[in-house]
Amino acid sequence: MTEHLHYNDQPIENPNEDRFGVDPFARALAASVRKMQSPLGAVIGLNGPWGSGKSSAVNLCKHHLTEAVQANELVIIDFACWWFRGEDALALAFFRELYAGIGPSLGDKVKKKLPKLGARMLRAGALVGKVAEAAGAVVAGGIAEKGMEWLAGLIEQDESVEALHAQLSKALREQKKRFLIVIDDIDRLSPDEALLIFRLVKSVGRLPNVMYLLVYDRPLAERIVSERYPSEGPHYLEKIVQAAFELPDPSALDVQRHLLSLIESICGAPADADMVRFMNIFYEGISPAMRTPRDVTRFTNSLSVSWPAVSGEVDRADFLALEMLRLLHPTIYRTIRQNKDQLSGSRRREERDRGTAAQHFNELLFGATPPPEHDRTRRLLMRLFPALESAWANMGYGEGFARQWAMERRVCSPDHFDSYFRFAIGDEVLTSAELEAFLARADDVEYVKATLRHALTVARRSGGTKAAVWISELTTHAERVNRDKVQPLLTALFEIADELNVEADVAKGFSMGSNALHLRWLLRALTKERMSLDERSATFRQACNTASLGWLADFTRSAWTDYHPREGKERQPPEKCLTTEADAKELRSLLRSRIEVAAADGTLLAHRDLTFLLHWWGRLANDDGAAARAWTSVAFATDDGVRQLAKAFTSYAWTQEMGFVGMGDVVAKRETRVNPESMAQLMDLDAFRPRVKAVAAVGTNPEVQEFLEAWQRADQDEDD
Repeated sequence: MTEHLHYNDQPIENPNEDRFGVDPFARALAASVRKMQSPLGAVIGLNGPWGSGKSSAVNLCKHHLTEAVQANELVIIDFACWWFRGEDALALAFFRELYAGIGPSLGDKVKKKLPKLGARMLRAGALVGKVAEAAGAVVAGGIAEKGMEWLAGLIEQDESVEALHAQLSKALREQKKRFLIVIDDIDRLSPDEALLIFRLVKSVGRLPNVMYLLVYDRPLAERIVSERYPSEGPHYLEKIVQAAFELPDPSALDVQRHLLSLIESICGAPADADMVRFMNIFYEGISPAMRTPRDVTRFTNSLSVSWPAVSGEVDRADFLALEMLRLLHPTIYRTIRQNKDQLSGSRRREERDRGTAAQHFNELLFGATPPPEHDRTRRLLMRLFPALESAWANMGYGEGFARQWAMERRVCSPDHFDSYFRFAIGDEVLTSAELEAFLARADDVEYVKATLRHALTVARRSGGTKAAVWISELTTHAERVNRDKVQPLLTALFEIADELNVEADVAKGFSMGSNALHLRWLLRALTKERMSLDERSATFRQACNTASLGWLADFTRSAWTDYHPREGKERQPPEKCLTTEADAKELRSLLRSRIEVAAADGTLLAHRDLTFLLHWWGRLANDDGAAARAWTSVAFATDDGVRQLAKAFTSYAWTQEMGFVGMGDVVAKRETRVNPESMAQLMDLDAFRPRVKAVAAVGTNPEVQEFLEAWQRADQDEDD
């Protein structure tokens, strides 16, 4: 099946298109029709459920009757009964199709008998429940539509139904050719219309050399008959249909193969590494739900529309499974979509809560009365969501798996969950195209810097910048960065690390995180499992040569404290150290010289990490902070220096009342703080305070006023 047929729900017409083994059955049915001699309104029933391929079987049967048609042995008349609505219109259409199909084979005199027969029966109300009182009423009521006026003009004829039928039968009996009337899609009719078809065939249709092929869903037809004729039930159809055949079910293997071929043509084949999981989900969750050719068509038609929007951005197997649930189990699908927090991630419940969690998920997803396919659906859902596997099967996954699921863009990854339901890529993840392009050029320093600088200008709907997304995604996919590209990538990242550490990406309230913190995770992910201590030390040491000042200070502190931890802490083992001890010492010398250069050229004052750098200057100079205090005394002599120092020594805390006694807060509030003790290590406070008051008094420096008020509160707290 080619790609352009994905949306095609039309029945096949040629044996070459047969994917489900229908053709042998159709061939045998055609042979039976051709061998049937002198039939008298013989009726063959072709039964099958909706979507099973009945119309395809009919088309193949007609294909195998082509030779008989060409030899003028057989005339096939197709009556598309579902085109007509209402019993009157349906009956008239039936007679017109008979007239059009049979009439040309009869003489001019005899061929008029058929419409007369229809007119008489309609006037008598023998076929439909509404009796036409007169020809005018028939025409006015819409029974004789455009092109059918000939029928209305025959209603007043005097010939009886019996006489007309006898004359028509005699003429047909003398024919050498036979007529096959195919009435498909009886399932599409209303109950009254379907019963009318059976009545037409039973009464008028019993004609010599005429055969019928009725195509319908037998349980549905029997239910309709039983409701109208409860005393007869299915026996009513047995009196009409002489030979009934059940359309053979397609083999499960044929359906699976066809479905897989269509999935591959739409979505592409999974990678070898993904094949086992893909086939597990396919055979356990998707294939059993595809029972008929129409199920396959419906599923792949939907997939043709939805997949292109997320191609390459989601896990193929997960998406197929969710599409199946969307089409066949919409309630479960909606429940999944509405419960991201409960289903994504790898949270493992405590032992005492596991039973409660299992019951909770059962009720959440299946309700009080689980459906018949409950167990199969449960297994599929556990393959999609480890949180469910934890609750239902006592299976635990460590936090390390979360990174793997994010790399694979699985639906259980919180970062990728929404893509499956929005049919679009959110701004919390990178597109696969963006990521692949970056990984290919990860050793291009200028490209890396330009990409991340641009990301700083892209705001996310949830807050923050796209730069945070880049750092997070690169951490997730760190192992995909070629080893020879790690050095230039780190060089680029270290150079712009201070630019990346923007306030917009700093977590607020009780959350924790910043681009600087996430950058630490990234550099460890790039090197920890791939390099020895000496290798990564040399790599980091080289990247630090051009690192931005704030990042250099932060990295140097981490490298140094690996060997010289704070009191009460132990040295890190070599496998966890960033650099060798010798390189950590060299970094301290490099940092001191870089701070002194920044102090001299004026860039230190405006640095966002000013206080951090000043404290480091005091430690590195080993002068008890004398150099830093001398520099700050010069700095706050100017109003701009006061503003910059006030800003640097202002910190913020986020507080939230937990409500242990009363109602708690649902949001956190910001509190401005100043630490006089910390300031005293770096400047002369007695000289600094009057300068702050003077600048604040101008009234055009609200940040200095805020700083002064926080300083005064800190003094009061100290006095209290």
